[in-house]
Amino acid sequence: MDPVFTEEQLNRMSREDMLSLLKIMQEHRQKQEETLQKQESRIQILEEKTKELEFLNAMLSDRLTLAQRKRFGASSEKYADGYTQLNLFNEAEQEADPNTPEPDLEEVHPSSYKRKKRSGKKEEDLSSFETTEVIEYKLTGADRYCPDCNTKYKVVTKETVKRLKFIPARFEVVEEVTFVYSCPKCGAMKRPEKAPSLLKGSVATPSLVAGIMNAKYVNGMPLARQEREFARYDLNLSTKTMANWIIQCADRYLQPLYDLMKEELLRSKYLHGDETRIQVIDEPDQKGSTQNWMWVYLTDEYSGSPQMVLFQYERTRAGYHPKEFLGDQFEGYFTCDGYQAYHSLPERITVTGCMAHARRRFDEALTVLKKDFTKEQLKETTAYQAMARIGILYKIEEMIRDKSPEERYKERQKQAKPLLEAFFEWLHTLEDSVDRSSLIGEAVLYTLNQEVYLKRYLEDGHLSIDNLAAERALKNFATGRRNWLFAKSIRGAQASATVYSITETAMLNGLKPYNYLTYVMGQMKDLGPFPEKEAMLELLPWSTSLPADCHSKLKK
Repeated sequence: MDPVFTEEQLNRMSREDMLSLLKIMQEHRQKQEETLQKQESRIQILEEKTKELEFLNAMLSDRLTLAQRKRFGASSEKYADGYTQLNLFNEAEQEADPNTPEPDLEEVHPSSYKRKKRSGKKEEDLSSFETTEVIEYKLTGADRYCPDCNTKYKVVTKETVKRLKFIPARFEVVEEVTFVYSCPKCGAMKRPEKAPSLLKGSVATPSLVAGIMNAKYVNGMPLARQEREFARYDLNLSTKTMANWIIQCADRYLQPLYDLMKEELLRSKYLHGDETRIQVIDEPDQKGSTQNWMWVYLTDEYSGSPQMVLFQYERTRAGYHPKEFLGDQFEGYFTCDGYQAYHSLPERITVTGCMAHARRRFDEALTVLKKDFTKEQLKETTAYQAMARIGILYKIEEMIRDKSPEERYKERQKQAKPLLEAFFEWLHTLEDSVDRSSLIGEAVLYTLNQEVYLKRYLEDGHLSIDNLAAERALKNFATGRRNWLFAKSIRGAQASATVYSITETAMLNGLKPYNYLTYVMGQMKDLGPFPEKEAMLELLPWSTSLPADCHSKLKK
């Protein structure tokens, strides 16, 4: 290849021309290096895409094989030679060998570390429970005398051991007898004033309804299953009756507290939001397979407000629902996932993003590569590097977790901000190289699309890096939904939203849901149909006026 310039032409060039020529060559070389770097990134991503497709192909092939075997294969299972299927219900008997000698203690080598049992741990665990039975072991008769000298034994000490009994559900009948009086002279009649009943004409009491609510909304036990359990204890209580009790008590006694909690929630400057599916059968003009939605709004431990969770049932997932719920009162930060409906909130509401959602997408991209990549190869992938960068941001959050909002803000500016800026600069270099149809491409583009929202947690120490608080708030609801599958009526769905709000908020504030529900419904019953606001404020889950029995000693 002939040179661009001859030797004679180069000798005749001035110093300025030579500098211009060198500058042009330098720029050309820099462009070549940038092009090469992009090509290398594109090649790496294509390799990851190939592995991803191979993984998906193998997975789909396995699913097809299993489906064909299930449809056309033999119903009995075959095992490889030498493999014995263990009977789940006979494991101890099958594995036990009465002829096996006990181990020689001299040959047993204990591990180098043995956890030291804390002194008084058993007594501490049992301190919350009442001792209802005392069994004493004493010497009687001739055993009280020493066989050697015939002297009567003297008690020198007592050894006390405590054990814990469990008593299943027990029902007790409370009988109310009202004496009616008459004046023997003029015949005037008088009767004492009775305490109001929970529900007119019903055998329900606060403790019974609280037990039903606790079983369904805290422990995820459907009413039909509770009906069968009650029948085992000789109580005939139908699902329909229990549902009516829940709806009436939620509407009459719990909804006023819900409304007060909402007032407090909207005064906060820092909220989280999320939504999840629920199916309501009796929604008019919709198909049976149509999904309805349960929305959740909450304050977290950093918000500086009382911790609470509020559920709101809505027919659709439309963006106007959070606008209506937040109304004109809320003004501040709103942490959520990337759902577009939240990004159309009014300008007075600043939306912040969820780093966990971005991390999840990179984790999915990394998962499909684990089948064919070694650990060292995985470390070179884009997904792994992204996970590592996000992991450092979470490590910083872990270290500043117990600091004040002001201290968290300063540490984030000092430590997290440079790392987050570098992370997004790196993602921008990959933007033109990734395949949008691949998992890694989706992860990169999703994260870049959410860049503005994902950076906002740096602005204020009260903010969280993610929206996991909202996901945790929905966990009990999701567990219950897997059991009861759907809500029958709109009123039932609304009642569920109210009860979930009360029970989840109670647990966030360290309360026992059953005890708290029993206390609240009993107090609201006695306050009458038009309770004073000041009296209801003392019943809120964060009130310092709640009895000690409502508080849990254990933090779970």
